[in-house]
Amino acid sequence: MPICSIDMSKQINFEDNIFILTTRIRMIRDLLILDADPDIFLDKTLTDVDFIDAALGVLLRDLIENTHLIERNGQFYNLYDTEQIFLEVLWELANGPGTVSVGPYPVLKDKIALMREHAIDRRKTIEEHISVDETPSSEPLVSSDELNGLLQGF
Repeated sequence: MPICSIDMSKQINFEDNIFILTTRIRMIRDLLILDADPDIFLDKTLTDVDFIDAALGVLLRDLIENTHLIERNGQFYNLYDTEQIFLEVLWELANGPGTVSVGPYPVLKDKIALMREHAIDRRKTIEEHISVDETPSSEPLVSSDELNGLLQGF
């Protein structure tokens, strides 16, 4: 029996999940900028990076399988952007001068390189699934006039 299975009746809020992961990635970036004590933060940072790597993989898999999702293409773009931010943070972990980086801990080099490969592979997969005819729209799905009309009924 698989450890994790998808319940197709389960509602997945891709936008919120991607936002939360992006926030966590930015928190790691902030930690790398600061002079954090590696005795306190190194293990937690690596755990967070592992979690983010796995979560991005799960979200991509679920997004690919959810072919009837409204604004699916937009979520592919959101996920693609989040992967870019994750790649940048992994680069900073591998090359940055921070106290929580590969510099003082060269044993992390292979682990970071593997996660970078995962992120690059996921971005390629996203590129294969993005519909170029359908770019993300900044326009609301419902115009303000339509929204006013709908709200007047309440």
